[in-house]
Amino acid sequence: MGKPFSKTLFAGMLAMATGLFATPLAAQANDTDDTAGVTNARVVEPLSITAIADLRFGTLMRPATAGIIEVAPNGAVTGNLDISAFPGGRGPARFTVLGERNRRFVVFTPNQITISNGTATMVVDRFRDNRTLGFARFNAVGSFDLYVGGRLNVTANQQVGTYSGTFDVTVLYL
Repeated sequence: MGKPFSKTLFAGMLAMATGLFATPLAAQANDTDDTAGVTNARVVEPLSITAIADLRFGTLMRPATAGIIEVAPNGAVTGNLDISAFPGGRGPARFTVLGERNRRFVVFTPNQITISNGTATMVVDRFRDNRTLGFARFNAVGSFDLYVGGRLNVTANQQVGTYSGTFDVTVLYL
């Protein structure tokens, strides 16, 4: 009887035989495919907005009943308070917006703000601007004049004083 095979020798012979008779796997047609991807980047002018004129509701007499004064983006003034004693001094806020020429953008204004004389307040709401179709477009040199109007809500016997406050205007490229 011969000497038994060692496990190491048998494993080595098996590995050699497997390597000799193994056939490489060939890729079949349609098993793989590739294509080129495209990448790009665009650098644009940064947006900027500058306040030129404030939203002005003007001077009015203390009303016996509550009322409103509304200033439209085009400067038209309407409302149910008597403002005839103090004509003029009313108008929309004006901002200059700069960005990439001919590019569209949107504008965001608040729903309402509160203005104060230090002790009493009034609400300004219904902010509107001069965009059309929900967006604006820069002109050929990258500029847009933005006008913002709003509605001042005055309570009956509103406290006398000079009222002021601020509101945010945000612009965003489309």
